[in-house]
Amino acid sequence: MPVPDEVREHAQLESGEGILIEAVFPGTTADTGGIQAGDILLALNGRKIGIIPDLIKAIAGMTVGQKFEVTLLRSGRRVTLPLILKERPRDRGKNFGVLYHHVVSGAARIRTIVTRPQTPGRHPVLLLLQGLGPTTIDEPLSGPEPYSRILNEFAESGYVTVRVEKPGIGDSEGGPFADLDFQTELDAYRQALTEVRKYSFVDADKVFIFGHSMGGVLGPIIASEIPIKGIAVYGTVAKTLTEYFLENWRRQAVLAGNDPAHIDSTLRDLAVALHYLLMEQKAPDEILRVRPDLRSTLAKLAPAGRIVGRSVRFWSQLATQNLPAYWAKGNADVLALWGRNDFIATEADHPFIAEIVSKARPGKGTYIALEGSDHGFRRTTSIEDSLARWNSPGGEFNSQIITTLKEWMEKVRMSQ
Repeated sequence: MPVPDEVREHAQLESGEGILIEAVFPGTTADTGGIQAGDILLALNGRKIGIIPDLIKAIAGMTVGQKFEVTLLRSGRRVTLPLILKERPRDRGKNFGVLYHHVVSGAARIRTIVTRPQTPGRHPVLLLLQGLGPTTIDEPLSGPEPYSRILNEFAESGYVTVRVEKPGIGDSEGGPFADLDFQTELDAYRQALTEVRKYSFVDADKVFIFGHSMGGVLGPIIASEIPIKGIAVYGTVAKTLTEYFLENWRRQAVLAGNDPAHIDSTLRDLAVALHYLLMEQKAPDEILRVRPDLRSTLAKLAPAGRIVGRSVRFWSQLATQNLPAYWAKGNADVLALWGRNDFIATEADHPFIAEIVSKARPGKGTYIALEGSDHGFRRTTSIEDSLARWNSPGGEFNSQIITTLKEWMEKVRMSQ
């Protein structure tokens, strides 16, 4: 968690420096390496760590067995500890088994984590397609993380659940994650869905996808290729990528109280820079030769060749996709969900998805807005509250997402 102000003042730390270790779980890398509750993590391999996303990003690029060092502040003294990254403790369920398998995508082995109900027979499937970032999905389903809460409910209810560790994350090969392109990540999920349909305990006619954020972009592409029963998405995109970026940046700038004239000027430059980078696929140096006035815009938009932490190639490949065309294909029922306090996804995309589906296959497209829910399934009081609390850990999970998903999936599962 962020270092509390009183602890920061006593330890004479600068603003934004360090992460307070609240607890250390037995058997983990931190436990065997000697990290203690109350330590303040300052750096990993000499690189300063100031916020939790910094730590997640640093660990995401590491592999099991890799040696590294952490610098800690402990009782007023700086301590450096050598550690070796261990495999996460394997998950176990009460009413289901947990299978650690893999699929091959390209030349890489991709970790899949599958829950299997203990009852005999063939079971419906829920495949999770997670959001944009490098966070691992190898977490116990008994834990507090939103994905764990959602999947645990379905695993306990007799569903086969499937998680896919992104290439370059955790046990999956194919990294580094920061260089990953869109088609490579897409194929990892494609191969996982193809494989799970072959399992003897799976009802291949009752397969569902739940795509969150970027997962809601990947989902309809896969569903257009492989027959599934239904796909639900939450907080996603259905328009062109440039539209999404400009809408999102304007929305967040307005919420931050920026000057309207400055916002307009900034978005004009961003629109041009996005076109050069994503549609014409020009390198920054090429762009600057013809538009030197875009230097500061490019520096902010794509530092170190990354836009929002992903490679420009990832975004340029996505920019070529016609998302409405994918939604119109296939025969799946579709549920588009949006939290009313979501400042990252635009509401209009979600009824738009339902409209596309209903036009292509009448009665199969549904849109539902969840009250008091933000992009990360947390209960908040307003969109402004969501923005203010976005980088703070914890928060109350909005269980309405589970109730809504289960009701819709059971209805669709029982339909002919």
